[in-house]
Amino acid sequence: MKKYISYSLVFFFIVLVVVSCKKDGEELTNPYEGLTVPVDNDNPDADALPEGSFAWLHAKIFRPTCANSGCHDGTFEPEFRTISSAYNSLVNHPVIANDPGNNFEYRVVPGNHQQSWLYQRLTVEVDNTSGMMPLATDPGSDWPELSDFYVEKIAQWIDDGAKDMFGNPAPAAGVNGIPLAYGMAVFPTGNTTTPFPREENPTLGVGSILVPTGPVDLWFGAVDDNAGVNNFTSFSMKVSSNITDFSNAVEVPCTLSGPITALDFTDNTTQLYYKATFDFSGIPAGELRYVRVYINDGVQPSVTELPNSSSNYFWFLLFSLKTI
Repeated sequence: MKKYISYSLVFFFIVLVVVSCKKDGEELTNPYEGLTVPVDNDNPDADALPEGSFAWLHAKIFRPTCANSGCHDGTFEPEFRTISSAYNSLVNHPVIANDPGNNFEYRVVPGNHQQSWLYQRLTVEVDNTSGMMPLATDPGSDWPELSDFYVEKIAQWIDDGAKDMFGNPAPAAGVNGIPLAYGMAVFPTGNTTTPFPREENPTLGVGSILVPTGPVDLWFGAVDDNAGVNNFTSFSMKVSSNITDFSNAVEVPCTLSGPITALDFTDNTTQLYYKATFDFSGIPAGELRYVRVYINDGVQPSVTELPNSSSNYFWFLLFSLKTI
């Protein structure tokens, strides 16, 4: 699990970087403006994420290397501040710039890294562009040492279909994508400041959230390329004792609440808007329960289940709770 550091020090550093990196005559927008210091809801380190998955690519490459101040932090497309904005602004997203022959249509073409503008910008000095990306890296970045490895992982992800963070296939160009759940935190009922921790599991890289045998509040963050946070037609969760079978699971509606400021699954500051309360009373200590969310964006032909049969085992553990 991640090392705990002073969030006041982190936010001082962020402010210092934003001020010092501002271009002459250009006011940059602080992406953290308006967000309070997040609760530490104990997510796994980037190294624990499934290697080569989009969550891993975002945590290891796109956010630390590309979303630096004045670049892909909302200043320029693609937008790499969050895992959802990164995915939506890459996969089957039309290019703005192009090579002299206009040979590229999309930033990422699922199944073909050679036709993907992202791969081209990372490997070729394209004429009439600012140059090979990234143009610069922040101090301490491991891109100079690991760039070949990272580029290879990006190419593999593209060739494998450019799946989303949960392993779902990429939507076709111009087709509405499914909603995604990007964060979860669990608190004592009525509390939004002291989340329950995860158990240490160095072998698997992620442990279950440890909860008492009583009622708890579960908070979720979700995003969609069509519906805003207020526009989901339904949002619920299920809790099951079986990691793969949710057919007889208890379903609980999630209500639009808060929001609360927390950390998403790749430790990015975010806001969680949907809350559900579940009572673990009567469940013996030491038992596991698995959570899935069910979201309807009003466009998809069916409700989206996350995680699901396409997901890596890692996500089942990330959405698991253990009674103590």
